[in-house]
Amino acid sequence: MTHAVGVWSVDQELSFGFLVPPSAAALVWLRWRRLRSSLSSGSGVGLVALTTGLLLLVAGFRSGIHALAAASLLPTMMGATAYLYGVPAARVLFPATAFTTAGLSLYRGLLAPLGFALQELTARGSAALAALGGVPVKRSGVDLFVGGAHFVVAESCSGMDSLLALMSLGFLVVALASAAWPQRLLLLALVVPVVLGANVLRVTTVLALSQPFGAAAGEGLPHQALSAAVFLTASLVLWLACVILRCQPRFDATPSFSS
Repeated sequence: MTHAVGVWSVDQELSFGFLVPPSAAALVWLRWRRLRSSLSSGSGVGLVALTTGLLLLVAGFRSGIHALAAASLLPTMMGATAYLYGVPAARVLFPATAFTTAGLSLYRGLLAPLGFALQELTARGSAALAALGGVPVKRSGVDLFVGGAHFVVAESCSGMDSLLALMSLGFLVVALASAAWPQRLLLLALVVPVVLGANVLRVTTVLALSQPFGAAAGEGLPHQALSAAVFLTASLVLWLACVILRCQPRFDATPSFSS
């Protein structure tokens, strides 16, 4: 956890990680009654997962691979819960534990190939869309030229921050939805193209605005405003897809913590 907080503090694309622990806690709270009703006598099957998790933890510490140590949370928590309170209780806790494990395990090197691919796709899509709109743009890799203005679809402009945040949001929706699994998985699969499309529109807008305003269209406040617009647009489209697929979250009744 300490290492993960350090990563979230210095990496903008992973800063959403600060919301992971409280979101996971809320997920448990919303399933509290279901968790209480699922408690039973423990199962020896949990010892297998628990042992695997502890071995992963030791291997992560001994090798210095923090992602491996973070990944040990899932089998350790599931194994301990199943051993003490039964497999049904472990099933109820699985979404919150998996969500937390994913948040703790992410790191820059793991995402570098995906980030580069998003940069390339964003540059290609934006150049093509801008050309269709009559903007005279030339592209060389991730470099875009409009008149005398030069723009680079940098790593921070790849849409990775929106992608990871919306993927996490989609996971929470899927965990709370009562729809069939094919619908839930389709919703998660839509996150990548939705974010990519919104990001292409953002860069295309910058290219169009560069004609009257030059390179200033992609700097300062306009750049920040368009970045926020990417997340809001993608969130709206994802929610519409959620409604169409009937994956809206359905919450349990307000949990009661009394015995």
